[in-house]
Parts: sequence; structure tokens; C-alpha cells
Amino acid sequence: MALKADKMTTSCKITFEVGYVLNKKWVILGFIGKGGMGEVYRAHQSNLNRDVAIKVVSREWLDSIDEGDEEAETLVQRFRREVQAMAQIRHPNVLQVFDHDAITVKKCDQDTSIEYIAMEYIPGGSLRDTMSEEGFYPEEDLFKAWVRQYFMPVLAGVTALHDNGIVHRDLKPENILLDQDTPKIADFGLARSSRLKPLTQSMDVKGSPFYMSPEHFFDFKRADQRADVYSLGKILYEAADGKIKSGKAPFKSAKLAKTESPFFQELDRIIQKATAESRDERTESVRNLLGQLERVIHGLEFQKQTEKSFGIQTAALFSKPKWIWAGIIVAVLSVLSMTVWHLMGEPGLSGLLTSTGQDQLESRTRNGTNAKTPGAGAESFPSGQLGKQQLIQGGAFTIPTTMDGNNEQSVQIGSFYLDEFFVTNQQFTGFLNRNLSSITIESGVAKGGGANWFLLGEVRAGYEPIVYRNGRFHISDPAYAASPVLRVTGYGASAFANYFGGRLPTGLEMLYAMVKGAGNSEANDSTERNSDGTNKNEPNTPHYLLPAASYTPNLLGIKGLSHEIGEWVTRGQAKLSGKSLKTNRFAVIGGVEGAPQDKFSLPEVVERFPWEGFEEIGFRTAKSAVVGDSAK
Repeated sequence: MALKADKMTTSCKITFEVGYVLNKKWVILGFIGKGGMGEVYRAHQSNLNRDVAIKVVSREWLDSIDEGDEEAETLVQRFRREVQAMAQIRHPNVLQVFDHDAITVKKCDQDTSIEYIAMEYIPGGSLRDTMSEEGFYPEEDLFKAWVRQYFMPVLAGVTALHDNGIVHRDLKPENILLDQDTPKIADFGLARSSRLKPLTQSMDVKGSPFYMSPEHFFDFKRADQRADVYSLGKILYEAADGKIKSGKAPFKSAKLAKTESPFFQELDRIIQKATAESRDERTESVRNLLGQLERVIHGLEFQKQTEKSFGIQTAALFSKPKWIWAGIIVAVLSVLSMTVWHLMGEPGLSGLLTSTGQDQLESRTRNGTNAKTPGAGAESFPSGQLGKQQLIQGGAFTIPTTMDGNNEQSVQIGSFYLDEFFVTNQQFTGFLNRNLSSITIESGVAKGGGANWFLLGEVRAGYEPIVYRNGRFHISDPAYAASPVLRVTGYGASAFANYFGGRLPTGLEMLYAMVKGAGNSEANDSTERNSDGTNKNEPNTPHYLLPAASYTPNLLGIKGLSHEIGEWVTRGQAKLSGKSLKTNRFAVIGGVEGAPQDKFSLPEVVERFPWEGFEEIGFRTAKSAVVGDSAK
């Protein structure tokens, strides 16, 4: 029989002994360690058959306040509010809080009031175990792999904390635990308070001054999110240059000892900016730091792949047709656009449409008309909400036998604009957040106006790019922001296109773009290709993880056509109105069902229900090139 809390007797060294049942829920299995706030125990929750970590926040910690009992009680209330906020966070890289309570126990023959937190138990090591004592320099590939696997997820987790108003204040490798290969941030929001005595009197602080910003050490009340940026910059520095030696002066900006490559030179600039002694000169946010790392890692890598893919050698270039130069320019522009996305973090689509432009767009939609497309007659125009569309000049088109099973027949296709690449996770998340008032979540499905728009959950095992929490949609990992959005229904894809004054392309338009884009390219194309026609030089990454802008363009500048990812199209009326939404027929082109039989075949157009969503189907938007012109 478990002892009641008020009859519990322990030694003066620790609060709980092995076997004690805390609050009739948690069986204490062992003592893990002690820090400035109190003690940490391993415990077992019998009814759910899981191990947890119990962190005891003792009155001794609260007594470290030097403003008296009234201020101590204020801190207790603040602490409880922080715990409640932390419990709301659901992020794969943040330790989950399960429970919190306050009890009184006997300790040293005295009644002692304690607060405790039950949280996720991680038996593995810490981020420190993934870092070399000597640093990864000059091994650029090893360092990049470490950043992708461990550091970027940590940045995503800290961003989630900051988005919820929580500043960690004690980020260091030892406070980032490893659940197998998944880093999880621990001790967030608890390590510091502006009401504590000077840090030199706190036993758990003496081991980690190297990660503390100057303002955190000398004036706690000034320690905001930029203090966490400083700590992360120091961790990044250690990963490259090696573990900080004990004789190293704290509170200084970090600088790499050697930078003998463009990559490490750029990395050194990022580290110095993140660890600037003046917080006003420091990188302003963790999201910004993540964007800089994305640019230097993915941006430079994509540039190398582009140069290899197009065989950039001076003598060869001057012997190639002009369209190769156009392809190179498109690739460079794609890198720049990806950089802008990453530096923006997760802004959705806010700021990309002015309120006036939005009113005009909504007015056109209500009236069922299209204003003349900007730049009509030009080769392409930058779309305010989607980045870039290419003009596809219309003309005669022979319908392949794959359409409706009919014999070949010739039709006239009107000129139209088509998105250069797939709609991305970031763009679709922004659209969802702009329409929260009309969206409901039912059984894992995001519904707009009662119609299925998007299927939440994993696209592939371990890959869930868009999540819904705290009343908004979020990108679970910034590395997924620029990848094609999948599991969008036909209704959702059409709603997105209509919201921005566009429409879904028709199946005929997509096939037309594929045929016209292929042209006689094989005679001029020096790109090495696999047996299925795909580019051998594309990154060896699952297609659904690749940035949408990184696919090889066809001769029309359209990327990703005839790729592993299929696309939503319409059959019949080119633009869907609200009244016709449920009567128009939807279809998908390509994907698993409609995959071409060989590199000489076109993908099939397969009719699908508009409320369905598929893990291999994305979409892009289109617009007719002139007023009243619709694709046949």
C-alpha cells in the first residue's frame, strides 16, 4: 500500500525513495540527478504502461529569490503558467510535458511543499554525443549531414517554443536529449527567471556560461529570444571548431579558427552574427538563423548540382543553343526564390497580396470574370502569390488516345499561363491560415465550407510536413517548406487556385505543355538520363522531399511535368465556380495510376473524386491568357 504524501519520510539528500508512489500515479524507479531547480527521477505510469521523468521543483529553489515571500508566490504562479504553456506544445523535437501538480511531503522531518512535472522520459544520450571533440572542420559533407540530421530539427523545436512565448534560457548540447536519432529539447522555460539571485550562486549554471549571452548573465530581464540565438550559435561553433575549452572567455562572439573553403567562410559569418555580443547586432530570430543555414547548405548544393547538370564548361556552352542559357537562368532564379522563402521562415502568404489587390481579386471571383493577366504577351510574368508562371502559347493539339479512350482528334488550345513548379507546403499552409474562419478539423481532415480540402497526417512514414496545432496550420520542419504539397483534395486544390484568381489546369492543357515542352529536346539535351528519362544528376533524395523549384525544367520552363508526382486537373469547364464545384469532373494526371509506360509515352489522365487526397498527387495553378479565353 502506497504511503500518503503527508506521511512520506525520506533522507535529507533526496525527496523520494525507490518504490514510492507519487500522487497515486507514478511509481518512482530511480534517482537520475539534481540541478538548481531540484531533482529528477525516473518513474513508471502503471495505467498507461510507460516510463516518465519526474522533475521536482523544490521550495529551496523558490527560496533563492531575494525579494521575499510575496515575490516567491508570484514566481510560483508564473512557473505554473509556463508549465501550462509547455504542455500545449506538440513538436517532435521538444520534450513533451504530461502532468503537473503540487504536493506536501516530509523531508528532514519537516513538511516541504514541492511542485513536480511529469514529462517524456528519454533514456538515450544528448546532442553532445553526436559532436566531435575536435569539430567537423574541414569535413564539409560530414558537417552538413550533422546540421541536417540534428541541428536543424533543434532549430525547429526552439522556433516552436518561441512561437508559444517560451524562451529556453539554458540551451546547451547536454540539454538536448536524443531519442535514438531524434533530438528533443529538455528543460525549456524553467532554467532561468529574472527574479533569481546572481548566476554565480546557482550550482547548475557554473558548467554552462559559454552558451550564455552577455545580457543573460549581467541583466536577466533583458534575456529574450535572441539569448537563445546566441546559445545556438555557440553550439554550431562547437560542432565545426570543436568543444569549447575551459579556459575560453565566455560571453564573447565566436569565430572559426580556419575557413579555407567558401562554405566554411559563409558558415563563419553566420556564427559570428548569431553570437554577436550586442543583441541589437545579433541574428534577430531562430527562424532567421535556420533560413541562413538552409541557404548556405541547400543553396550552394543546388548551385553545384545545377552546374553539373547543365555541364557548365565554357567551350561547350558556346556550342549549345540559346535555350540552355535560358535554363541556366531559370535555375539560378529558382535558387534565389528558394533563398527568399527560407529567410522568410513560415510567413504563409501574408504580405504578398495588398489589401487592395485582395479586394479586387475577390471581386473578380464573385463576378466570375478574369481581369486581363499582367504581362500578357510576354514570355512569363511574376505572379504576386505563386512566384512565377510561364506563358504557354496556344495552338492545334492532337488529343492522345489516353484521353477518354477516343481516337486521335485535333483541337485548338488557347494560350494560358501555368505555374513553373508545384504549389509548395509553405504556400498551401499560408492559404489554409488565411481561411481559418471557414475551416473545421474533422477526423484528421481539414474541411473548408464542409468540403474536404486537405488530409492531415503522415504523407510517408516519418514525413508529416503540415500539422495543425493551437488553432493554426504549421510547417513541422522548415526543411519541408519548399517541397510539393501532397494529400490535397481536388476541392482543396481548386479552392487554392480560385482564392488567388486562378484555376486548375485542364488535362488537355497539361498534356499540351508536356508535348510542346519536350519538342525536339533529345537532339540538343546533354543531360545524362536514367532509363525512365529522369535526370541522373538530380539530388539522390526522395522526390517528395525535393524543393519544387529544383526539378529540371522542360523547354517551356515548366518543372516537374511527367515526374513521379502526379497532379490534379479538371475535365471540361476550365474555371470552376462555386455553383459548379460539385458537378465538374476532376482527374489526376500521372502519379501511380497514370504513370507513363516508358519515356516515350505520356501519362494517363485518370478521373478521381474531388474529395479524395493522395500521397503522390500535388497540383499547380493556371490562368487563361486573355479575357474570356478558356482552354478547350
